Amino acid sequence: KAKSNAEDALAVHPDMAGMVGLWAYNPPAILQAVEARGLTEQVKIVGFDENPVTLQAIAEGTIVGTIVQNPYEFGFRSVQYLSAVIRDQPVEVPDNKLMVVPTRVITKDNVAEFHQLTKDILAGTGPTPDYDASKYDTTKKVSMHFVTNVDDPFWDLAESGCNLAEKKFNADVEFDIPSKGQAAEQKTYVESMIANGTDGLAISVKDPGGQLQDINQWCKAMKVITVDSDAPDSDRLFYLGTDNVAAGRQAGELLAKAAPKGGKVMIFVGDLSQANANERAQGVINALFGQE
Repeated sequence: KAKSNAEDALAVHPDMAGMVGLWAYNPPAILQAVEARGLTEQVKIVGFDENPVTLQAIAEGTIVGTIVQNPYEFGFRSVQYLSAVIRDQPVEVPDNKLMVVPTRVITKDNVAEFHQLTKDILAGTGPTPDYDASKYDTTKKVSMHFVTNVDDPFWDLAESGCNLAEKKFNADVEFDIPSKGQAAEQKTYVESMIANGTDGLAISVKDPGGQLQDINQWCKAMKVITVDSDAPDSDRLFYLGTDNVAAGRQAGELLAKAAPKGGKVMIFVGDLSQANANERAQGVINALFGQE
């Protein structure tokens, strides 16, 4: 579908100057459509996340760059912080309840180094994120689940972070991936957790508005944080992840630099029900139009 969307856009707008894909699956699909029309010199492509095809294309110069989050740290910090709050230990949370993990801009200059880092993480030899072990009493075993919003290789890095952290913080972590990427699947997972007495939940929310009531009920049964995709109006303890507006702005700035004469730009958003999708798109638009 992502590929056909890109093909349709190019068919209607063959003078396209740039395309921005907001999800890991977008840049490779966009590239296929652009290459099929012989427009790799004309159409500047900017993506998100660290799909191996995207990284290879950046090295080859057919994709300008990608904005990468840090799912490895999402996984590690989720276990670190949830373990602490489950044990009633202090966690320093900003007043806005947003625990932001910085993004990186990957271009041809640093793609080889970054690609090797992702390989190391997936092989279980990635670096351990900094933390002060003296702050945590890990004597008591705790249990938690990490629930993604979709089945995507992006989450493999988060699972690696969880695997490392569960050893550091004496946690039993289950990593759940909805095969169809639906809110109903997430609900089924969480209801099973509650029945089994799970202590905590880290979840990438699929539909913040539609799941609000469910999330508030889950918060009564266990400690809940949101990761990657937030539900800011819910009773979750805090959000851990990317400042998606800022990340979108990085993507827009990268595209503007690659296509200084401007022109038509297509943003491939995906699922408008997710807060992070709308926030990234808005960040791209803000950067391209010089808005705050």
